[in-house]
Amino acid sequence: MASRCVNNLGGQVLLMDVTPEQVNDYVRKHCKEYYEMPPDFVFRDIRVLLASPMLVGLQVQKKRVLLPFTKRCSGPGTMLYEIAAKEADLDFIRNNLVKVSE
Repeated sequence: MASRCVNNLGGQVLLMDVTPEQVNDYVRKHCKEYYEMPPDFVFRDIRVLLASPMLVGLQVQKKRVLLPFTKRCSGPGTMLYEIAAKEADLDFIRNNLVKVSE
């Protein structure tokens, strides 16, 4: 069963207690490649809690994933994490989510 604790992924918080629109704008600005992630998507055995679909960004050169998350355990609020990624993580997102073109 997938965990709901994003802390298990490591990484660092880029944005805290922001709106989904602020997360999506940040991802668009800082990533050349991004995908729409539905609520409850499972990434590395972590169920990603979101109130609505949001963007997850790939920073391929840096091997990073920008992952949105809503932390219910420490009060409501959307966060954006930067997580170190392997090529398999990037491929998993590419193969399981819909790429957004703007």
